[in-house]
Amino acid sequence: MNPLLFIKCYQRVKIRINEIQKKKSCFIFTVYLHPEKLSMKNLLLFGFVILALVCVQLVQAQTVEDVISKHVAALGGKNNLSKINNVVMEGSISIQGTEIALTLTQVHGKLNRQDITAMGMRGFDMMTDKEGWTYMPFQGMQQPEPKNADEIKVNQGDLDIAGPLVDYAVKGHKVELQGKEDVDGTACFKIKATLAGGKEVTFFIDPASYMIRRTRDKRKVNGQEAEMQTDYADYKDIEGVKMAYSITQQFGTVFISGIKVNQVIPESAYRHDM
Repeated sequence: MNPLLFIKCYQRVKIRINEIQKKKSCFIFTVYLHPEKLSMKNLLLFGFVILALVCVQLVQAQTVEDVISKHVAALGGKNNLSKINNVVMEGSISIQGTEIALTLTQVHGKLNRQDITAMGMRGFDMMTDKEGWTYMPFQGMQQPEPKNADEIKVNQGDLDIAGPLVDYAVKGHKVELQGKEDVDGTACFKIKATLAGGKEVTFFIDPASYMIRRTRDKRKVNGQEAEMQTDYADYKDIEGVKMAYSITQQFGTVFISGIKVNQVIPESAYRHDM
C-alpha cells in the first residue's frame, strides 16, 4: 500500500473541511474502519465518502441563500427595491361574464388596499399597520366591517412591497428550502417562509428566471380559512424592478393594465368610510 496516496487523500479532505469551516458550516459524522482490513481501495473510498458528505452538507447549507440571492437580483436588486415607496396597479378580471375593475394600492409598511368596482357598486378591502376594514356590497354588506386583531397581525407582511424573501432574516422571517415541485411543467424551487407574524407562505421560484411563479398561503374567505394559490406571470420592468402583469387565483386572472410607483397617495386611501 502506497502511504503517499493516502496522505494526499487525507490532505484533500482536510483542505475541504477547512473551506467549510470558513463558510461557518458545521457537521459531525463518524466512520468506523476495521484495522485488519485496511487497503488502498478502502482508504480511497473512505476519503471519497468524506468528500461526498462535506459537499452534500455545503450544498444544503447554501442552497436556500443562493436561490433567494438570485431571486432578489432578478427582481432588480435591493437598491432599486428600496427606492419604491408605493405602488398603484390598475387592472381587471372577468368572473362569469361580469367585468370587475380593480385598483391595488400599496404603501410600504403602511397600507395595502384593493378597490373593486362591479355591477355599478364599489367595494374595498384595506389594511394598515394598525387596522383593517372590508366592504363588499356585492356580498350583501351594508357597511364596512373591521378585521379582527389576529388577522391584521398575521397579514402585516402584505404591507411589504419588496416581499418577505428580501432581507428575510432582518425582518424576523424564517425560510426553508423544501426541494423542488412541478409548476405547470417546470420544476421550481419550493421555499417555505414563516413570517414574523406567524403566517406561512410557500414560494415557487422558476430556476431559469428566478422569479416567483406561484405562492400558497392560508387566508380567510367569507369567514372561513382556505388555502389561496396565486400564480404570477408576464413580468415587466417598472423603474428597474420586475412586477407581474398577470395574477391568477382560483376565481380567475387579474390582467394589469398599468403600474405606477412613488405616486402621491391621497389621505382618503387610508380611510374606510364610504
